[in-house]
Amino acid sequence: MLTLGASAVTATGAPAVAHRASATRVIVVRPVNASGHAEPGFPITSGGRYPIDCRFPTPSAGAVSPNIEFCFPTALSAVACWKAAAPHKALCMRDPRSHQLTRFGRTGRFAPTGLAPADQRAPLSIVLGDGDHCEIRAGGAWSSPPGHPHLVGYYSCVHDGAVWAHLGALHNGINESQPLWTVRTAHFNDRNLVTRRVVRAYFVGTATHQTTKL
Repeated sequence: MLTLGASAVTATGAPAVAHRASATRVIVVRPVNASGHAEPGFPITSGGRYPIDCRFPTPSAGAVSPNIEFCFPTALSAVACWKAAAPHKALCMRDPRSHQLTRFGRTGRFAPTGLAPADQRAPLSIVLGDGDHCEIRAGGAWSSPPGHPHLVGYYSCVHDGAVWAHLGALHNGINESQPLWTVRTAHFNDRNLVTRRVVRAYFVGTATHQTTKL
């Protein structure tokens, strides 16, 4: 497992190609410390005038440290948020590959939050063997691909459409039964599902916090 901090923010490199990857590379990005301050190398942008709600202990699926929440509303894609040192603020990472944090105003308290159950943990972002990357779904109404009404979308991909699996699938539809993880992708208007390899998987943690075994 590779942990990225201030000294390694540019060390991720290009996606590995599928035929060279023997196992999925798990990367943990740690942009915020336990006191709620951003680590060096993680710039902060404003989330705008709409606040987020982190009152409910909803652990981020991509968190390997406690007190990293999925906050609401889902339209703001606050998929992994820390209580900020500044009052009534939260620092959120939407895409761990970008090393960009977003500062949101926060309504109410920030609930103490544990980890998601082990079989429900899933990376916030994945890189596939064909070089495409996919981001975890935050919400919204998605239709199923033609001919597969039982499938739901778990990740949105730039080129490959989406990652599909049964409702309630473990690890957000990522098959982790082998060292090299796989997913099934298809475009929204395509009934042909393609099995693709996951060469990189990005999780988040709190800086200086001991890594949790995935």
